[in-house]
Amino acid sequence: MNLVKKFQAAIKKINGVHFDKYANLTRILMRNEYPTPDQIEQADDLVLDVRSCDCSDKDLSDYKMDTITFDSKTIFPSELDKLPEGFDIKKIMENGKNPGLGINNLHKQGIDGSGVSIAIIDKPLSEHAEYRDNVVRYEKIGPNEEKNGTMHGAAVASIAVGKTVGVAPKAKLYYFAARISEGKGDKRHKVSKYYAKALDRIVEINKSLPDNEKIVVVSVSASPSNSVDSELWAEALKRAKDNNIFVTTTDLIAEYGLFDNGLKREVLGNPDNPVSYSKPKWWNVTKAEEQQKVTLAFPMDHRTTASPTGDTDYTHYVSGGWSWMKPFEAALYALAKQTDRTITPEQFFEIGLKTGTYSKKAEAVIANPVALIEEVKERKRIRDLQKLKLLSRDM
Repeated sequence: MNLVKKFQAAIKKINGVHFDKYANLTRILMRNEYPTPDQIEQADDLVLDVRSCDCSDKDLSDYKMDTITFDSKTIFPSELDKLPEGFDIKKIMENGKNPGLGINNLHKQGIDGSGVSIAIIDKPLSEHAEYRDNVVRYEKIGPNEEKNGTMHGAAVASIAVGKTVGVAPKAKLYYFAARISEGKGDKRHKVSKYYAKALDRIVEINKSLPDNEKIVVVSVSASPSNSVDSELWAEALKRAKDNNIFVTTTDLIAEYGLFDNGLKREVLGNPDNPVSYSKPKWWNVTKAEEQQKVTLAFPMDHRTTASPTGDTDYTHYVSGGWSWMKPFEAALYALAKQTDRTITPEQFFEIGLKTGTYSKKAEAVIANPVALIEEVKERKRIRDLQKLKLLSRDM
């Protein structure tokens, strides 16, 4: 065993975190395995997925560069005329690592999740340099279909707390792997019992943590409330709410009465500029403008995240869907909690809508994290001054 592996083994022994094995996605790209450029153009949810593929002998020049999902192990043609026009692999990968909307400026101010704990309930997780030092607990709840780490787990963990791609890179992460469905084929159905059990574990763990280390938010890239045993989730959610834990799921409207959505970014657009964002291609529902103006939106598409294939591997996803939006939203809430521990989910959304940028292109209010945190700071300052005045009057 070399020194690096000995060191990693020693760290695992100290903190008790044992990650799942790396996923093996390697395959040879066959002609019948990927859609044509025309099929991608006409569909709402198709992309050219060449993760871990050797497509060195393929001609990809007819594809648009914003339709290709790839990772660190993808082997592209060496001839430029076999690649899409303007396809700069390194630039796309690096551009996608930026969380966007000024998040990195908050990190420079020390608003980085320090002293805050986040939880995620999702699929199994493999080790990665982006988040391994943040993970203080990793548990598997019930049976898990995947024996190795998953792309979903690596992505949501890194978007939330990743060192270079995360919204809250200094936050502690409690991770729970659980399945959201059971059965096979036509008998497959959504269940909430494992997610509910994981949420109850979070509530239980929180009771043993000091106030300044409690888990403040749980990211769930699923809707357990729409399962055959939804009552189990409803009961667990109530217990979490009663313990002041914000649980953000893909059914936030029903569970909190709050409206959110995700944002597509131009593949090489400036991640910090709201102009670079629009509604996702698959979001074909146009709501009234008054509804759009109470919908708070967060980045999700054209993100580069940790990959489950290796400790320093990355994947650039054309589309992450709400799955990638949820950990961003949860981690931004954690930054607000770092600023003011008293903030509630309702206040977070109210401030987000007030300080955000309404965009007709996005059909929502695009969150402005810097302005949001400044408003949270100002409200806390005013509240603290009022308390001081009351104390002075009573002395």
